[in-house]
Amino acid sequence: MLTLPYIKQSISVITSIGICGLLLSQKPAAAQVNVSPLVIITQAKQGTATGFITLVNTGNAVVKMKLYANPFTYSSKGFQVVESSPNDLSPYLIFSPTEVVLEPKQTRRVRLLARLLPSMKLGEYRSVIFAEPVKPPDNLNKKGGLSINTRVGVVVYVRQGETRESLIAKEISYDPETKQLYLSVHNEGNVTIRTQGKWELKQEGKQSLEGQISTTTIIAEGMRNIPLTLSKDQKKETIPSGKYQLTGELSWGDPLNPTQVPFNFPVTIP
Repeated sequence: MLTLPYIKQSISVITSIGICGLLLSQKPAAAQVNVSPLVIITQAKQGTATGFITLVNTGNAVVKMKLYANPFTYSSKGFQVVESSPNDLSPYLIFSPTEVVLEPKQTRRVRLLARLLPSMKLGEYRSVIFAEPVKPPDNLNKKGGLSINTRVGVVVYVRQGETRESLIAKEISYDPETKQLYLSVHNEGNVTIRTQGKWELKQEGKQSLEGQISTTTIIAEGMRNIPLTLSKDQKKETIPSGKYQLTGELSWGDPLNPTQVPFNFPVTIP
């Protein structure tokens, strides 16, 4: 069975929004669909992985959802659906059924099956499975209604063969326009890593600045520029010009025994 070791924040993409008649005396009927799990990471056994996703209509209107898969990546701008990818799982991913009718408060399960070919290279294959309404809910055609058409998605990572995890902090940069520090991190492994961390900016004779690195996804062999944000009690401060030393660490994996990678860079703030 396909295991679910990581359940993270959902991918919810608002595809169209129309708002009219906000001062309503009554709420129109509406369908609202939730999906779980939100992220699936699994190891294929003999090229095969199976499992389920669950759709729940928490609204009070019937909705028909269609399901489809797309390749995706994480760029410097974050999550992005792409037209093609060498690590695309979509051609090897089957789900049944491909359309689901959900009555109000109803729950349905969709079976997943991934079949990788023996000739495929070792490493990670990924896809996002979207579920979206086949047609807008009835209330979208009603005058004075709230028009929201959304799709929800489950990110699926299937790993084949031996995997390797490796993050390297490459360099630090400073954007004078936004007054923001960025840490460039390269994933030299063959699987996606969700990393977090902490950092400290020191200057001799002055109080140091510090902050946390929020959880960031870096795909296999990918690069991300991670913004270094000051801690809440220091957010109103700006970093004065001068020469500094940046230290910190990245961590990922088991919270009780995480993999940790330190970094140390000189920084000049103009």
